[in-house]
Amino acid sequence: MKKILLALGTVVLLTACGGGDDAVPAPEEEAVVDEPATEEATGDFDATAARESYEASCIHCHGNNLQGGGGPGLAGGELTAEEIFEVIQNGQGTMPPQNLPSEDAENLAQWIAAQ
Repeated sequence: MKKILLALGTVVLLTACGGGDDAVPAPEEEAVVDEPATEEATGDFDATAARESYEASCIHCHGNNLQGGGGPGLAGGELTAEEIFEVIQNGQGTMPPQNLPSEDAENLAQWIAAQ
């Protein structure tokens, strides 16, 4: 008899606590963590194209947000776009020259200088 009462009590308890037919509210949009915002062409450079070049050639050493890692951080640097272009084309220290067309390297350099 105790087992039947215990089972009946458990069923009543679970029924009282559990999932009615209430609609589940839609989840709010979540911000994507550590992913840069989409950028449009700005001023002297095409930010979207520069970001694509950066992700293809630089992100592994300089980090997703130009914060550095295996290589130095690039955000807020003191180099001019021309100096950055020279480093991209010719390398510097342990960084080898990057195999980018001049136009892409110039666009990337201007974008990095603006960060």
